[in-house]
Amino acid sequence: MKKVIFPLLLGIFFLVVQTTWLTSFPIRRIRPDIVLILTLYLGISSPPISGGILAFILGYLMDLFSGNGFGLYAFSRPILFYGAQLFKDRIYLESVHSRSLFVFLFALAEGFLLLVLVKALNPEPLRNLYPLFFPVFLPQSLSTALLSSVLFPLFRKGSSLLYAQPGLGRGGKG
Repeated sequence: MKKVIFPLLLGIFFLVVQTTWLTSFPIRRIRPDIVLILTLYLGISSPPISGGILAFILGYLMDLFSGNGFGLYAFSRPILFYGAQLFKDRIYLESVHSRSLFVFLFALAEGFLLLVLVKALNPEPLRNLYPLFFPVFLPQSLSTALLSSVLFPLFRKGSSLLYAQPGLGRGGKG
């Protein structure tokens, strides 16, 4: 039960921080997506069913907080979660650089997916959306990747402390 409740509460906390405190950055383009980092960490470390449901719930809450009417995050976050599930055993994710590159590529992929979905779902032509890809999504993806180098070890340490078996010492058998 705590394997589902704690990441959900942590995601809600990150969502509140992301939508309130991180929006007040003086440079608007540098706004890391910490809920995306949590979603990718869940994709690497959690089971497919419960983690996919958590990714959907976090995406749905992102849609609610952002006022997005299409449900784009509720659609994209489970796709990113299962993409991380797919690549977690195929990519070496133990170094800081590989994790940051992993998050950077997934953040860019989400930006591209969101652009395609907005273009497909919007009946009006969006002429100035594609030029925003590099000046907006690239800095945001880079800042998300840089922050992931700090958050991934914290998530790993927190999950090892939270889910440790009681009664087993460091040298204990079991």
